[in-house]
Amino acid sequence: MSTTWESGPSEAEEEAFEDRMRSDAPKERREPETAYECQELGDALCNECRVREAIVHYRKAVEMERDNPSYHTRLGDAYAYSEMSIRAVAEYRKALKISPRRAEPHYSLAEIYRRYGKWMAAVAEYRKAAQFNAMNPFYRYKLGAALWHIGLRDEAIIQLEMAVQIASTDGFYHFWLGDLYAQAGRLGDAIIEMQQATIFSPVDDYYSFRLGLLYAQGGFLEDAVAALRRAIKIKPRERIYHAVLAEVYWECGNLERAKVHSSYAGQMDDFDAANLAVVRRVAEN
Repeated sequence: MSTTWESGPSEAEEEAFEDRMRSDAPKERREPETAYECQELGDALCNECRVREAIVHYRKAVEMERDNPSYHTRLGDAYAYSEMSIRAVAEYRKALKISPRRAEPHYSLAEIYRRYGKWMAAVAEYRKAAQFNAMNPFYRYKLGAALWHIGLRDEAIIQLEMAVQIASTDGFYHFWLGDLYAQAGRLGDAIIEMQQATIFSPVDDYYSFRLGLLYAQGGFLEDAVAALRRAIKIKPRERIYHAVLAEVYWECGNLERAKVHSSYAGQMDDFDAANLAVVRRVAEN
């Protein structure tokens, strides 16, 4: 019995295939020749969490173009990530000496000051970052948080309100504005912002949970139940959510559902109990 073989690729086709495979094979990184290429390689190494190696290339970029504030800032950020804060500050200041109105090094410098508890200095730098990049909502959020920390609460709220105006569809900023409103005793405003947070971030369980707490604080128990149930639907095994929902059901007089969710909450460990205590303090403020 004869065997018939299917015709395979020709020799020319095989050679072409091998050429393609060689061209598609990963190539070794060539040594960067320009400051921009050094920065690009540094960025790539940072993305691979190889920050110490990235520093070497950021340094080269700085050496090649000492008057470029971006390279000083990149090097400073790498130093900051590596806990070399003194060197980071030095690079940020070099960047600002070259370009005083550049927002990014002001922000990075503020982050260093905040890390070491120098809140007044941090506020001053966050202000400059927000001033020189007025449409950056994150800078305004960070400025607002720092202002709140030093007791300038009205101004902190203004900064978060501006962040919400800039990024009106970002649930993150609605959440934090709602949080500040709640702490300032503006419950109605807090509920509105937290509602917006859940609308624009519908899969964030914590936003729905916090909305439930605000509803409960205002006596809107049915709304609280609905918000807490949404949080549990997103994260069914969160014991704290079940514990709080059980309490709200008790207040509603629905003892059967209260018992069910109390059983779901179960015997909480010390960590969960501590978190629940924090939650209760938030709800009482």
